[in-house]
Amino acid sequence: MDEWGRDPSVRAMRGIFKTMEDAVDDLLKQLNISPLDHRVRGWLEQALANYERAWVEARRQGVPMDEKMATAVYGHCLGKVIGADGIKIPEKALAIESDVGELIREVVK
Repeated sequence: MDEWGRDPSVRAMRGIFKTMEDAVDDLLKQLNISPLDHRVRGWLEQALANYERAWVEARRQGVPMDEKMATAVYGHCLGKVIGADGIKIPEKALAIESDVGELIREVVK
């Protein structure tokens, strides 16, 4: 039995990770980039580092990082990293809600 799976905080984090994975898949599909492309690993590592900084900043500011917020922040971080590598990112992929926008601007320069 998966005793961890009963813990509400573990279940919540699993949900967040799943939606983050879905966001990666969706963005790569939109960009017509294979998940096996050699650049993807580096992008994911950079996006994760930015996301972790955003998570810390969100906690510091008292911003709740629920599944929706976490996915939006991670997707934006990933889009910014890929865009910095010279790939045009669709505007809707970088669209952010006002409450997330300031947080991301502080963390992702």
